[in-house]
Amino acid sequence: MARIVRPMIVDKAKNLPLVGSRSKCLGVRESGPYADIDVDSSEIVAVNRKGLSVSESWRSLPGHLIPEHLDDGHNGASGKNMAVFVHGTGGFVEGQVAVGLELCFKIGTASAGNLCPVVAVPVTQYQLDLATTRADWVIDES
Repeated sequence: MARIVRPMIVDKAKNLPLVGSRSKCLGVRESGPYADIDVDSSEIVAVNRKGLSVSESWRSLPGHLIPEHLDDGHNGASGKNMAVFVHGTGGFVEGQVAVGLELCFKIGTASAGNLCPVVAVPVTQYQLDLATTRADWVIDES
């Protein structure tokens, strides 16, 4: 299974990623100008390589996505209440990551991708599939 990285807000009570449908949470924004997915009028998520953004390494991310305590004076780290979470242990390769979810590379790169639904599902199922992975994410800021 691919090793994927995503800085997220920490649920301090459990030391796990905060589940939600907003930026920097374990979940996707379903609508609006910053929507992470395309949803049709029946609330079905399109299978089009869009989904929860992930990367191979946190070091290549923009500063607002890097937890502020990792500021090295050059990376512009400014993410509040965040930690770097990792899921899986293998190489950063496309394929199944969890039940109903697969890693798809973003266009033009093999170091950033999205956790996408494997098949068209209701948006509530996709959000649940993402949330179900919560216990598998560990803080790893190496």
